[in-house]
Amino acid sequence: MAGGLATLCHWLVMLCLLRLGLDAMLATGVGATAGLLVNYLLQHRYAFRSDLPHPVAFPRYLLGSGLGWILNLAGFSLLLMAGAGIAPSQIIATGLVALANYLFAKRFVFHEAPTANVQ
Repeated sequence: MAGGLATLCHWLVMLCLLRLGLDAMLATGVGATAGLLVNYLLQHRYAFRSDLPHPVAFPRYLLGSGLGWILNLAGFSLLLMAGAGIAPSQIIATGLVALANYLFAKRFVFHEAPTANVQ
């Protein structure tokens, strides 16, 4: 759900910016940034139910999301230059980024080190 809502936010912002005449590359970059913020809040609270404080979790999330943002832009750009069109390019790029972001968040961002049982 978190990823789906974040993706919806990304695409809505992107669509609005495209309709305002913004370049497709800039529109997807701004849309991805809006989706990033929505995704962090939803993942921290609901998807992973993390107890990590925001000063710890958010920088980790930004690192992973920065990589995802670059992956989105690179995938979108390559597909767009190959002639796939804006919508198909963004759909494919989104799928790749969603999978990469989830795996990174699960294994690094919201992963809490196990505590040793001290007796």
